[in-house]
Amino acid sequence: MNILIVTAHDDPKSYVAALHNGALGVLERAGHKIEITELYAQVFNPVASIVDFTTSSVSHANYMFEQQRTVNTGGGFSPDIKAEMDKITRAELIIFHFPLWWGGLPAVLKGWFDRVFAMGFAWSPENRYDKGLLRGKKALVAVTTGDPLSYYSAEGMHKATVEQHLYSLLHGTLAFCGLDVHKPCIIANTTAASREELEAGITHYREFLSSIDTNKTYIYKHS
Repeated sequence: MNILIVTAHDDPKSYVAALHNGALGVLERAGHKIEITELYAQVFNPVASIVDFTTSSVSHANYMFEQQRTVNTGGGFSPDIKAEMDKITRAELIIFHFPLWWGGLPAVLKGWFDRVFAMGFAWSPENRYDKGLLRGKKALVAVTTGDPLSYYSAEGMHKATVEQHLYSLLHGTLAFCGLDVHKPCIIANTTAASREELEAGITHYREFLSSIDTNKTYIYKHS
């Protein structure tokens, strides 16, 4: 299987980096073809702007319409966007690694979606959800939280589950664009967990990935 791993953390010694490295090892040994996007290491620019297009309309009234126009006319996207689009086109599964920040995505990852999941490439007004332009591909989110999992419930401190915090990503972005979305892998309490608990989390994640070909734990399934 062709797999794209997208990781968003600034510290190469972080727990998120350990998840990334563990995933890479398991998947490569299983014979999958892996491509990598490390957003901080690549110094990926998360800010959508007019420079994302090699040509543009005069008004540039709406960024998404500029994306659609670029796709429709065969115009060019900036090299960093084109490189990520090419990876997505080749991928059958996209895995995302990141820490939960302010109940959502790190800004650099949100910006990656803004710029790369372009209108006309990942979706269009006529192509959303089960008709999304990325239909047939799969997505898996692996997210870490500093707080324990018990905080993420209707009765807990945050009054919502981790999946509810990530609704805009899981439903409003990934499923919206036609991807089949696996149930997220959540590794909680990373700021207070013991070394043994952290290692157990990585082991569990590796075991999950070892059967990713046949895993059917979807929360959104279109195809």
